Amino acid sequence: MLALLLLSFTAHAGGIFGVDWVPTGRGDLAWVAEGQLSGTQVAETDGLLQPPLTAWGGWAGARNAVVVGLAVARVSSSVQTNDQVEQSARTAVRPAVDYRRYFQDRKAGTALGYAHLGGYGVVPSAREYSDTASKSEQKVLDEQADQDRSRIGGYGGRIGVGAEIQWSSGLLLGARYSVVYHRSRALDEETLTVSSLLRAEAALVLGFVL
Repeated sequence: MLALLLLSFTAHAGGIFGVDWVPTGRGDLAWVAEGQLSGTQVAETDGLLQPPLTAWGGWAGARNAVVVGLAVARVSSSVQTNDQVEQSARTAVRPAVDYRRYFQDRKAGTALGYAHLGGYGVVPSAREYSDTASKSEQKVLDEQADQDRSRIGGYGGRIGVGAEIQWSSGLLLGARYSVVYHRSRALDEETLTVSSLLRAEAALVLGFVL
């Protein structure tokens, strides 16, 4: 049923895509200074997966819009010395979807307000390998990769309001304000730490209507 509704909506909607810019602030600098990074470089709050400028695209009708985003971050290395090869990789894939409900019919030349609601997930991957490691040593490497995988993974959502103005050329300019929630966990040996982060986010929006 949901799939049929989405197909019906996209059949009567036009394409829309754009970018959001969220400036780096003192909170980001304090986060780094306090040592709150995951240590993997690719987790949600590390900065590579969600940089200040992010892209999105989707479909917009008269009063409704659905936009999606996909972000990927990967850090890997391969070291070869004599007859030894060591490989390390950390990857995060972040699909996201947002729904917007406009307060009036969308048309060029009019300032439009909307409410939005969205969610995302961070799919983790981590690998440690050495071709000279014994079974016990490889087990330790696998456990290290499992711990990093748990630090990378997470999920969250956001809710807020926004406004935009569209010109007849298809260019649109706007801003949005959101409350963002993120939940993650970290597993170190036998200790499981579950963390949550709630923050406000303001963004400038530049988009194009097709």
